[in-house]
Amino acid sequence: MRNQFIAIHNLIDPATGESYKAGNLKQAHNIPIGTLVEIDFNQWHGEGACWNIRARLWVTQHARDCDGTPLYSVSEYRTPGLHEFHGFEEDALAPVDITGRIQTGWDLPDWYRDEN
Repeated sequence: MRNQFIAIHNLIDPATGESYKAGNLKQAHNIPIGTLVEIDFNQWHGEGACWNIRARLWVTQHARDCDGTPLYSVSEYRTPGLHEFHGFEEDALAPVDITGRIQTGWDLPDWYRDEN
């Protein structure tokens, strides 16, 4: 008997009858490119390595991972391709309404005030 490998995203979702990847590919990107977002992202990599990101950045690109999950690229610049960070899922991003106070630096996030 030969060993057979199946990618997890190719398994069939019993709720829909289609692959998990097919279901993910139907999911839309809900945050438009050019949106200012607050990021709160933490990820433990083991042996002391980790990410802990809190920032206000611009959404610059839409992407997908290997199973079709919508992902976002963000940057401190509105222009795509400049100093981008890739691979954020939507639940790590919170859109920010751009006001005059935000543009002039008055309405800073609470975590920024606490850390500076």
